[in-house]
Amino acid sequence: MINGLVWMLKRCSYAVILLMMTLEAGATEHQTQMAKHAPHSTPAAVINSSNSNTPEKTIEAELVWKGISSSFMLPFEQWKDDLPWYKRWSASVNLGYPLVETPATLPANATTGPSNQNLTASLSLKYSIIGNWFVSATAYHYFDSELQQPWNPDFTYVFGYSDWRPYTFSLLYSNYGGNRFNPSSEVKHTEFSQGTWSLGWKFPITKPFVDWLSFTDEGAIGCQVDYNYTPEYFDLESVEYKTQHQTFSLGCKYSIVGNWYANATVFYYLDSSQKQPWNPDFTYGFGYFDWHPGTVTVQYNNYSGNRWNSADRGPETGRFKDGSISVSYSFKF
Repeated sequence: MINGLVWMLKRCSYAVILLMMTLEAGATEHQTQMAKHAPHSTPAAVINSSNSNTPEKTIEAELVWKGISSSFMLPFEQWKDDLPWYKRWSASVNLGYPLVETPATLPANATTGPSNQNLTASLSLKYSIIGNWFVSATAYHYFDSELQQPWNPDFTYVFGYSDWRPYTFSLLYSNYGGNRFNPSSEVKHTEFSQGTWSLGWKFPITKPFVDWLSFTDEGAIGCQVDYNYTPEYFDLESVEYKTQHQTFSLGCKYSIVGNWYANATVFYYLDSSQKQPWNPDFTYGFGYFDWHPGTVTVQYNNYSGNRWNSADRGPETGRFKDGSISVSYSFKF
């Protein structure tokens, strides 16, 4: 039976489609989306252009301590002077277009896995609770509903702490599994244990290294390292759920010029046997990204089963055409 399922899986595509910033799908899918969590690159440019009268090492040491010491703060004293509750909301709408439309197939009891490469639309809402603490959720519409698999979510959600400034820590919980608005009698709305906890730390690439890596005068690079822990995950080989999926990831975003960028994320699996066919060794993307409300973002992202050794990747995955293009519009209330 297992061999038959593996054969059936090899006949399918494992590419992924879902979108921007704090969204994405599947407990294991979380790892493939970390490139989007790379910090803004502006702080790196600020460090590189610091006052020449102050030693650069002193400035950087101060910024490191400021970032670390300010992480996870709850600025209650600023709450009354901050934005009113109804202005704490922000949102975005997205259209995801796959370069290849191919359904994937997994055992019927799987609620995590690769996202199908089918046209989707989504609406995301984010609420800033206090400081950099937030909660967000995304609802998805599948244009071909017949190809929506049990692990393709009706909605996803994320909450935690994330500060865009360099040298700050982040702590996020994200659930991108097969969440359902109206589940059947034997299915839950969400499986909380199949979500992923991520502890991360942001840092910029500073001079002289950024000068060696950048080919534009405006080039800046921001990176983030994460430890990712998923309490429960689906294992294809045994066709059952297992526990304690753990990875480390390093994602960097290169701001080339203006709002044009490229990013990449690499992954290290603490237990290589936990890596599923849809779990990549690396992901990458590029495009035009503007974080200001009322702007349009256009991106190409490839979260399919990319492998360092192409001979190790699953059939019809890990190729450029297994990525997808997304167009997003962000706004505030």
